[in-house]
Amino acid sequence: MSDILGYDCDGNEIYEYRILRAIWSNDIDIKDLDGSDPRQYCAVVADDSNAYAISVYDWWNKDLIIQRENRKSDDEIPVIIKPISEMVNYECAVDSYAKEFNYDLNRKELKEQLNIFLKNSNFGKTKSLNIKK
Repeated sequence: MSDILGYDCDGNEIYEYRILRAIWSNDIDIKDLDGSDPRQYCAVVADDSNAYAISVYDWWNKDLIIQRENRKSDDEIPVIIKPISEMVNYECAVDSYAKEFNYDLNRKELKEQLNIFLKNSNFGKTKSLNIKK
């Protein structure tokens, strides 16, 4: 059994590689949720044994991310890392069959990316970290 890393807005347990997204976005298209974070995050445990949420799948809502973050269309979308404790304001994502939605790409690579970002940052001094890919 995996360790519980935290809890989402509904009190659901967050496990490693679980996808989290804005409240209500399981039920309502994110475009219709004014002011909601259009990003999706993956829960990952770093080498420092702390759990983080790292933004993933940014291509799904790229145009909305650009719009809501006031970016230029040719700007690179930065990765955002947050402490897992901030995911209490998000919900565990489900797919179209109401099944848990977990990160399905290269998990080892994602964890390595997180560890490199943390090593090269002052994450402990900030709530969240924007990192250019």
